[in-house]
Amino acid sequence: MSTGPDVPPYQIQTLLNDIFTQTSSQITCAQALGNEIYVGTSHGELFQFMLTGAEDKLETYIIVSRQIVPGEKPVDDIVLIPSISRALVQSDRQIHFYTLPNLEPDPIKPIRNVMTFAVDDQHLRRPAPKSNPALGYSTHVDPVEFCVVKRSGIAMFSLRERLFYSREIPLPQSQGAGSVLAKRAGKYLCFADKENYNMVDLEDAQLFPLLPISQAPSQDGAKIRPMINVISENEFLILSWTGASTLGLFITGDGDPVRGTLEWPSYPLGICMSFKLIVLLDTFR
Repeated sequence: MSTGPDVPPYQIQTLLNDIFTQTSSQITCAQALGNEIYVGTSHGELFQFMLTGAEDKLETYIIVSRQIVPGEKPVDDIVLIPSISRALVQSDRQIHFYTLPNLEPDPIKPIRNVMTFAVDDQHLRRPAPKSNPALGYSTHVDPVEFCVVKRSGIAMFSLRERLFYSREIPLPQSQGAGSVLAKRAGKYLCFADKENYNMVDLEDAQLFPLLPISQAPSQDGAKIRPMINVISENEFLILSWTGASTLGLFITGDGDPVRGTLEWPSYPLGICMSFKLIVLLDTFR
C-alpha cells in the first residue's frame, strides 16, 4: 500500500454559524468559488454567501442572494461553471440553470428525469472569461459538455448561451435507475449505481463494471456511499469498503489500475484532491 508524505491535518474552521438554527431547513450541499459559498438546503433554497471582514475582525460570510428552486424540493447538488458563468442545480430529478454570481434563474428549460449528472472536469477547471470593453475585446468562451444519467441512458449535452442535446447512450435500466454519483473526465464517465462502480467510454459507447462499492457489510449496517474523484483526463480515484478497511484505487478510463493503492481503517466522510494532495475527512482519529 502507498503512503503519503508527512503532512499535518488541515484545520477545520466554522464558516457559516447560526444561520439555519432558527429554521427547520438543513444544508444538503455546498460549493465554493473564490470568496463565495453557494449552499443548497432541504427546503429548496439556494444561498450565495460572500466572505467579508476587516483586518481587526474575524472573517465572516454574509448572504448576498437567495433563490428557491421550483417545487421547493431539497437541493441535491450544485455544480459551478465559472467559464460560462452558470450554476447547474439538481433538485427533484431535475437540473435547473442559474447565472453566476448572483443565482438569477436562467430561461433555459430544466432537464427532467435526472438520476445524476457530471460536467467534464477539464471544463470545470476553465477560468472565468476576461473582457475589456474599453479595448474592445473579450475572451472566447467554449461550450461546456456534461452528461445526464437517466433510467435508460446517458444523455449528452453542451452548454454556452444555449443548451444543445447531442445524443444518448443506452444503459441497462438496473444501472441507470440506480445511479447515484457520476464524474466525467474527457471522453470517460465513471458512475456508481446501487452496488458497483462503472466506466463508460463516451466515444465508443462502451460500458464495463469496475468493482463493488462495498465488498462486505458496513460496520453499522448503513449503506456505503460511493466516492469518485477525477485525478486527470484519463484517471479516477474510487473508494471501496472491504469489511476491514477502505481501499482507494486509481483507475484509468480503460479500467486499468495505476499508481499504488491507498488504505484507511474506516470509510471516510469525504475525499477530494487539493493541488497534488488527496485530502480525507475522516472519523477514525
